[in-house]
Amino acid sequence: MKNLMYALIALMMLYFGLQHISLSGDQMQTVFAMSWLCLAIFVIGGNFAHYLYRPKQQVQAKQLKSYKQIQKKRQRQTLR
Repeated sequence: MKNLMYALIALMMLYFGLQHISLSGDQMQTVFAMSWLCLAIFVIGGNFAHYLYRPKQQVQAKQLKSYKQIQKKRQRQTLR
């Protein structure tokens, strides 16, 4: 969940940063602007990728744990 939050923060920074960056000007200014935009896109893409492609084992382990807890509750109820 925190990766999604980081990606949204990076999107906000990109939105506000694009208002102040100009791609026209001298060569150094253009190189800086392009590298900043490239880095921002990598950060956003990396956070979204981490959020979307998190390991399935962790998700399956959480589901298995909750399933076992439900089974224990049902067994307790049937014993009463």
